[in-house]
Amino acid sequence: MKKRFRQTFKRILAAAFAVAMAATVLAGNNPVTVQAQELTWSHPGNGWHYLEGTDISVKIENKAVYVYGTGEIPDCDYWKLYERPWANTDAESVYIAETITSIGRYAFYDMPKLRRINMYSSTFVKDMTCFDKICYKPIYRIYDRPVNTEMIGTIPYTSFDSIKAIAQTNYNGACWIMDSPAKAQEFQNSTNPTVPNVYYATEKVKRLPNEVTDIAPENDVPWENIETYSNGNVATPICRLSAQTPDASLIVSAQKRYQGRACLEAYAAFIEDYTFGAAFNVSVNKNARVVTRSYDIIVENKVVQTENELKYVLTIPQELRLQGRSFRLLGIGDGVVNVYDDLDLDDGTITFATNTPSAAYALVYK
Repeated sequence: MKKRFRQTFKRILAAAFAVAMAATVLAGNNPVTVQAQELTWSHPGNGWHYLEGTDISVKIENKAVYVYGTGEIPDCDYWKLYERPWANTDAESVYIAETITSIGRYAFYDMPKLRRINMYSSTFVKDMTCFDKICYKPIYRIYDRPVNTEMIGTIPYTSFDSIKAIAQTNYNGACWIMDSPAKAQEFQNSTNPTVPNVYYATEKVKRLPNEVTDIAPENDVPWENIETYSNGNVATPICRLSAQTPDASLIVSAQKRYQGRACLEAYAAFIEDYTFGAAFNVSVNKNARVVTRSYDIIVENKVVQTENELKYVLTIPQELRLQGRSFRLLGIGDGVVNVYDDLDLDDGTITFATNTPSAAYALVYK
């Protein structure tokens, strides 16, 4: 039986800094220190705007923003958001061309009337600030295209992964519309809890001007009434305390989640000859009961460290199970990377022992 071992994070100090930056970026509502290049736009008129030094062009008309060109929409400076051509407009829709490779930080941030985002699965989304602080119940129409892949060490990170990472933070009633039932199911079941409000559209929908615009009446589609037709947000228990180290005072939960680039960079530094499988966040809380004169109050407090090392059992996703395959976990937390080898012989689970359970984990295999 292999024992857990710890490696200090100092060996990849730059990655540790990157993880800290990623956590700040994902906070969403607070400005972050991200060095954005100077962006200069020209405005020849008739609603057209051109980003100098690129072939990115923008057309703004009829409360819609159309983005053309090849390459990325660069990161925007949080303190200079007013320089974006679409800033302070009443735009309700954004149409992003298939040839746009990525959408930078704060690109469409703080557009309170923006409700419809039309883009392709081949486009990377930097982080949630791209579409943070837009209207309640936005509708994302994702057109299916071959994904683009970025290698982070030996870990593949796809454009579709980046969209899933945004969807899992669905705190404002967003809807996600795919091209087919199979794509909608894949998207919804990619996380745990499942992504809420995922649908598919068989009709042809307007993407950019001059394209086919055969749109069904809005009242006939389920995403216009998610109170009635909502779906998803179903959680399956995937982590528990081992019966070998029970503790009735602890509540264990886990989520299958897509991590950002910075977190994957840290995993890549310790993955060795293993293959990346999936990422999880594990949270352990202390169930404390507060007694008042009239009623009891249950308070859950996050447990960063337990007095003794406890064993936990994490369920391996079905698609990763294979007889004879060996697994381990890479856990990021508190300035270190912990590497946990499997302590059980079950092909469907991985058992690990730790006294710092609340962390972000990568499940890797060979």
